[in-house]
Amino acid sequence: MIRLLPLLALVAAPAHAQVVSPPGVTLGQVQSLMDQSLAPVNTKVDTLAADGLTSANRQQALRIQVTPDANGRAVFTYPMPYATGVKPAVTTTAETPNGAAYRNDASVEENSATNTQVVILVQRVPKTIVVSLLGSVTSIIAPVTTPVWINVLVRAPV
Repeated sequence: MIRLLPLLALVAAPAHAQVVSPPGVTLGQVQSLMDQSLAPVNTKVDTLAADGLTSANRQQALRIQVTPDANGRAVFTYPMPYATGVKPAVTTTAETPNGAAYRNDASVEENSATNTQVVILVQRVPKTIVVSLLGSVTSIIAPVTTPVWINVLVRAPV
């Protein structure tokens, strides 16, 4: 919470500073407002720190390189694990090489996020899709099995 103070001016003098208050406001009122503005305020940030999590381990953002298995799955272990029972939210974005005719897509396997790790699924999707009317069935989405860069954001629930 931010508290606004009446307009005050500090007049600098060689030996001291003098507070000049607006007309109709006493120096006692100014001092009271200043004391209130310096008092600790209970904010959401204060309550977050009370549960033992800091911003450093509440949210972890990393750029990692993974080599998925034949099914396009890669297990990522967090550098700083969360407390037992904490199930963080995980967001992933795969990087695609310049000039590629496809894009890499990364997602989180459902119910795979634990307090220590998550399973990331990586697939290769063509940028353009051509549909044949001859009745042939072709899988156009394929799992990635080569190294790929993934941007991962892991955040503990609030």
